[in-house]
Order: sequence, then C-alpha cells, then structure tokens
Amino acid sequence: MSRVAIMEASYEDCHKAIERIFELFPLELKGKKVVIKPNVLRSATPEEGVTTHPAVLKAVVNEVVKLRPSSLIVGDNPGIFSYGMNEKAFKDTGLMEVAGTYYRNLGAETVSKELNSIYIERALVSQAIMDADVYISVPKFKTHGLTGLSCAIKNNFGLLAGALKAQTHKRAGNPFNFAEALVEVFAIRIPDLVIVDGVLAMEGNGPASKDLINLGKILAGDDSVAVDAVVAHMMGFPALPRTVELAAARGYGISQLSKIDIIGELEVISGFKLPQRDTSSNTAVMTTINSIAAVKPKVNTELCNLCETCLQHCPNGAITMDEYPIVNPELCITCFCCQELCPQKAIELK
Repeated sequence: MSRVAIMEASYEDCHKAIERIFELFPLELKGKKVVIKPNVLRSATPEEGVTTHPAVLKAVVNEVVKLRPSSLIVGDNPGIFSYGMNEKAFKDTGLMEVAGTYYRNLGAETVSKELNSIYIERALVSQAIMDADVYISVPKFKTHGLTGLSCAIKNNFGLLAGALKAQTHKRAGNPFNFAEALVEVFAIRIPDLVIVDGVLAMEGNGPASKDLINLGKILAGDDSVAVDAVVAHMMGFPALPRTVELAAARGYGISQLSKIDIIGELEVISGFKLPQRDTSSNTAVMTTINSIAAVKPKVNTELCNLCETCLQHCPNGAITMDEYPIVNPELCITCFCCQELCPQKAIELK
C-alpha cells in the first residue's frame, strides 16, 4: 500500500513539516548523489504561487545536507516561457539564494534516451537526474489547463532539454495525447520522493493562474501517482486526470484512494476552481509553443570574441567553428544554453 502524508504548514514553519516527512519517508543518502528538482515554470515572485516557494526548498535542502550525500544538485530546466533564462528564473523566484552552490541548470548537460513513443522517439534529458542515486521532486500544488493538475507527474516534464518540451506539445496536438506523452516522460526517471508545496496553492486555469488560495498544506509520498491522486481528490476532480489514470495503468504507482494510506486529514477543498478549457488561452499557449520551436540561435559576430564557450557547452553538438561559431539548425534543440552561457552575450535568438 502506498502512503501519502498531508501536513499543516506555513512558509514560516514549513521546516517542521519537512523534518517530519523525512522521518516518515526515510532515505539513505550518505555517500549518494542527490538531485532536488523544484518547479520553476518561469521567472516569478514567490508570492505569485507559480513556482516552488524558496522556504520549502530551503527546508528540503537542509534535511538532505544533514544526511551527508556525496553530492547535491538543486536545479530545474524551466518551461515554455523561460527557455534560455534558467539562472534569471532562479534568481527572480528567490530559489537561487536557497540553492546556492548546489544550483545547476539541469538542461545544460544531457544524455540521449530512446522512448517507445509516437511523440518523442529520442529525447535529450537531464544527465544530472539520470545519474542521481536519489531524485527528489518538489512540485507546486497547482492546476493545469491541459493536464488538469500540475504536480508530481507534470514536474518531470522538466527532464526534457530545451524546446523538446515545446516540440512535444506540438506533436501531441491536444490534451488527450499530451497526457500520454507526459506519462512517457515521467517514466524516464520516477522520483524517489515527492514533496508538494501546497502552502500557497493555485486554482483556476493554471499553471500560471492568478487564482490563489492559502491552503496551508505540504504533501509528500514516495509514490508520485498516489500523490497526484490525492491532490486531484483534494481539488475536487469528478474523475482522475488522464495522466494519473495512465501512470497507474502502466504500473508506475497507485491511484485508488482505498489503497493509499493517508497520514493526516484528506478533505476536498470547498469551492476550489477547476481549470476550464479556455480556447483562447490554449491558442495563445500553442502560438508561443510554435514560436519557440521555430526560433534558433544566431551569432552576433560584432560581439563574439571566439572563446568557444558555446561550442563546448552545446549538449547536442550543433555548433561548429568556422571563422565564427555556426549553428546547425537540424541539430539544434533550442535549449538556448549557448545564449545563456555566452560571456559576451553574442548569441541572439531569431
């Protein structure tokens, strides 16, 4: 039987709930390589409820450090609206200060994985997460216009490097197919522990809605599917979102509440606003996705000093040197690492 903990918490005292979570779901971390992945959708203040709150991440980092891992990485690979601005997104959200020397752009170093998927035949995914002995996911308690909710399963979408996210959205074409693609990405590396920031929760048309509620909860479990099932129940979904159903059907976890041991009180949130299928909103998102999938980096030769930083850090080998760096558009995955890491700011997106 899977277990999910529901803890009372505020951002001022959330460390108490996190300490208890590590007691309930003990991890052997001594001498292990650990990766902690918050949800960093885009640049936003903590008060907007779009990203994992720095207080929650700080508490998780502190507990992990106590257990003396051999290495610790804290990072993400932001979504559609912050490609190429990883470091800025972490700074704006307050997460950079918390991550400190443990911070890393999870999209900067990748490994190629073949998937048995009609939407993603081969994916470049975060090498740090694939190499980790222990992977801890720290998502937000949020709704999502395409998938119903954005929590444990959805947070794994950040495994994909750069615009592979946009390309996957585009190839799937609709919410029904996208749910299947999302579960396929989730299965690449299932988290060992999920800790959900539900202190400030999002309702309505997430994942960047202005509709927020002070829920005052932190949830946790070592079964991502069970965690999402509990969150969906709390949100008041009449049926489980397709991502949860698919993940359970494929054996990635438990979705039946009768088979989940709930630690704490499980209640449906009164008056919680579920996402609506807003056609105009979805059209705007798809327009953004299509534009991201099409843009490519170009070298401004007036600024370039031939340092070759872009060439050295291109995860897919798309950059070669002639007189100046040249980007092969067929190999470029638009992860924008070249733009982000160029010390001369000589990489432009066109």
